[in-house]
Amino acid sequence: MIIEQLIKRPVAVFMTALAFTILGLVSVFRIPSSLLPDIDIPEIAIQLSYPNASSENLESSVVKPLRGQLQQLSGLRSIETETRDGLAVLKLSFNYGTNIDYAFIETNEKIDGSLNFLPKDLERPKVIKASATDIPVLSLSVFQKQKSDETSFRQLSNFTENVIKKRIEQLPEIAIADINGITKSVISVSLDEEKTKSLGISPQEITTAINKNNIELGDLLIKNGIHQYHFRFSNPLHTIEDIKDIYISKNDHLLKLKDIATVSIENEQERGVVYYNDQRAINIAIIKKADSRIDDLESSLNTIISQFKKDYPTLEFQTSKDQTKLLKLSIQNLFQSLLLGSFLAVVIMFFFLEDLQSPIVIGLSVPLSLIISFLFLEWFGLTINIVSLSGLILGVGNMIDNSIIVIDNIAQKINNGEKLLESCSKGTEEIITPLLSSLLTNCMIFIPLIFLSGISGAIFLDQAIAVTVGLSASFIVSIFFIPVMYFFVKQIKFNYKPVLFIRGIEDWYEKGFYYFFENKKITFSIILSFLISGVLFSFLLPYEKIPKFSDDTVELRIDWNDNITLEENLRRVQLLNQFKSEIFLSEIGEKQYLLNTDQSSLSETTLFIKENNPQKIKKTTEKITKLLENHFPNATFAFSPQKNLFEYIFGSNNKELVANIYPKDGKEPNVEDYRLVSEKLNATNEKNPFLNQINIEVNFENLNLYNVSYNDLLDAIKTSFNQNEVDYLKASQQYLPIKITSTKTFYDTLESTFVDNANHEAIPLKNLINISNRTNFKTIYGDNTGTKLSFQLDSKNSVLMESLENKFADDPKWILKFTGNLFELKELKDEMLFVFLISIGLLYLIMASQFESLIQPLIILIEIPIDIGGALLFLYLFGQSINIMSLIGIIVMSGIIINDSIIKVHTINELRKEGLSVLDAIKKGGKMRLKPILMTALTSVLALIPVLFSNDMGNEMQQPLAYALIGGMIIGTFVSLYFVPYLYYLIYKD
Repeated sequence: MIIEQLIKRPVAVFMTALAFTILGLVSVFRIPSSLLPDIDIPEIAIQLSYPNASSENLESSVVKPLRGQLQQLSGLRSIETETRDGLAVLKLSFNYGTNIDYAFIETNEKIDGSLNFLPKDLERPKVIKASATDIPVLSLSVFQKQKSDETSFRQLSNFTENVIKKRIEQLPEIAIADINGITKSVISVSLDEEKTKSLGISPQEITTAINKNNIELGDLLIKNGIHQYHFRFSNPLHTIEDIKDIYISKNDHLLKLKDIATVSIENEQERGVVYYNDQRAINIAIIKKADSRIDDLESSLNTIISQFKKDYPTLEFQTSKDQTKLLKLSIQNLFQSLLLGSFLAVVIMFFFLEDLQSPIVIGLSVPLSLIISFLFLEWFGLTINIVSLSGLILGVGNMIDNSIIVIDNIAQKINNGEKLLESCSKGTEEIITPLLSSLLTNCMIFIPLIFLSGISGAIFLDQAIAVTVGLSASFIVSIFFIPVMYFFVKQIKFNYKPVLFIRGIEDWYEKGFYYFFENKKITFSIILSFLISGVLFSFLLPYEKIPKFSDDTVELRIDWNDNITLEENLRRVQLLNQFKSEIFLSEIGEKQYLLNTDQSSLSETTLFIKENNPQKIKKTTEKITKLLENHFPNATFAFSPQKNLFEYIFGSNNKELVANIYPKDGKEPNVEDYRLVSEKLNATNEKNPFLNQINIEVNFENLNLYNVSYNDLLDAIKTSFNQNEVDYLKASQQYLPIKITSTKTFYDTLESTFVDNANHEAIPLKNLINISNRTNFKTIYGDNTGTKLSFQLDSKNSVLMESLENKFADDPKWILKFTGNLFELKELKDEMLFVFLISIGLLYLIMASQFESLIQPLIILIEIPIDIGGALLFLYLFGQSINIMSLIGIIVMSGIIINDSIIKVHTINELRKEGLSVLDAIKKGGKMRLKPILMTALTSVLALIPVLFSNDMGNEMQQPLAYALIGGMIIGTFVSLYFVPYLYYLIYKD
């Protein structure tokens, strides 16, 4: 009756539909767009910088105590630490669901509480909260058009940091402009050794003179009767000239600092540089706000970069790692796939339906369902991203299926002689229950995905909501809009002759029906072959977390495994630059990015290489590989795709299989331990895990013998090696370090440096220290258990782990534990199997409730493993892998095929209630459901066909899903048409 009332009020229905359409269109332009949903990543990174500490000292005095304190954090799953000379990173992983904001606060509290027992000169550790929005959408390289010298580049650094960076961060779509490659100024005080020696002036006296002249007393409040005044004592040092004019009194002589030293502004000792092709540059990584739209961001960036080029004609601005185009193209292509798939699906219906009105109604219902879906997406707080759009693409087939079922049922009423109004009303009301059951079964397919742990569950929750929203919108449109629209359109007469394609298919179906019913062995052989193929290909296909993407860009990370200077590192990188590419961005040595969580030392380099096409990038990587292997055999290097958000969330830096060795006595493992363990494992971690170091130890016996102050000794050593930072010059809103420097080499310094003792006697530095050579770890690894030795193993050797476990089972000194991607993939497979079983269980419960039978749901569910065999076969034939996307395709395919079988069994049951025999009910029900089953299969496949013919990242991510769904749909359609009815007949035959 409700449907009949709606049909009698078409204006109200159409106006309501128009209102939802307008609201949906507004939502389309309001919803933020991004590559993936904005989800919390349960990770926190802590960066430590202690420039003058060896990896061994840093591990024992800083990292180990911090690790112990941080283990008390609530929700903490694991800690992984990497310690190098002067640098360390602690990566904290939390259980998914932990409030990462609270964890961030708690981590900072633990660090603040630890500062009391950490070295006093240690900078406060930097705490970085991982976020899905932290991946830069663009890198902007700034450099001078003409070759720059030290002075001009120092000016460029200051200008970029204080002008360019701030102007970019003023854009409303930008969260932060993270900068790397700048050089900072330092006031260098280089002593004239002959003059200072002849006058008897020590570096300590120079330091004291600078400190005395650089004191700012602040303000004093002075009362004078009824008035009061502020007296300000200003700092006398404001410029470099003020430092030059500092007076030093010695032996009744008054000298100025410039008389005995050269005072100048120099570049601070650099620990990292950036080059764009062959030009020294500054790189700005631009990070978008989570709620900003890609289109708005791209427009703002293009505008401001164009303005920069006009305002600063002597500077060059070049972009790289541009993900705005990638994100925009991926989303645009998914939109095109959505629209093209919908259009092809509507076109195909003209070959199946016997009038023109029905395809028109269905053609209007699909965009209406999609537009309403976008409205619901905004209400649920979702964004337009690859996951939500792919969910809507998957829902297109079911959207059309719902419309087909309603119209087909109405058409059957009309063919039985009922009036149009009664047919639209009764035909819709009869099908509400099966459609609702179909909607619930689809929800039951996706809802268990929330049981996936970690980020995978969060991502697929987003997709589950998108599919559920699309199907719910389709259900609403099918029930309340289609009967009204069909009633209205059906009264319009069209001069149209239907395509009789369906009649030939019906004849073909009937012949196939008799053939497969009579040839039981052939039928069961086909079914059995796909069951076996499902098991076989589940072992043959490779397992991955995410699909592989083809790209014309790569990142190359090199560790030269040598104690080289920054200048030597740069020279080696310039050798690689001979292979000219479109973009060759080099980040050499340490990085200055605020949000950088990857360690990099002076001996490391990260290169970003872009070519015109993937084939050319492959040739370039081959040439670089050959050069590195021939000229730098000790170097460790690895090529990887340009890091995007999908790689950042799902990718892993872990190796496939890693053996972690822990000492039972809790002592720190040494170099000899490493060699012994590696022999026992028959494995190596890298080409050269050690560094040769010069170890300087203070001889305290001689220090006391010569009456030398320990602090004076340290100051002398720091001065000799240009590390003696004595104060800061506070000038023009800048704090410039003042350093007393020397130009001597290392061994000259040891021979010619003297330290004044308490009696003002010059004691040779070499008499106060001991020098030795030693070998130490380049990187010290640790985790929750403590410091460890890590070795990469061959993950393909299935016997390896068991044999190594036996070797270390009774070892009195070492404990062996395995980690790596191998275990993460195994966990993912186990979880997907668990989700699959839950989905099957929920489907069984729903269908048992619908059919009031415990057997009929089994008839339908038995086709799922058969269809999975077809899906895996297609994945194997087209070179795909079993990954998150192909697994989701298998789950979606199962839901679509089950819907067809549910409606078919429901139809057979209803026909049997009307008095037909089992065989007659199966025959008639098969013909009645033939068109919907075929159209559902074709529309589902056609909606994904465009995905297969595009190589952008959005479609490449969807291709495993598409192949799995298409392969499963082809086999599943055969099963729904012939095998399910045959099983029904075997169970219920008269």
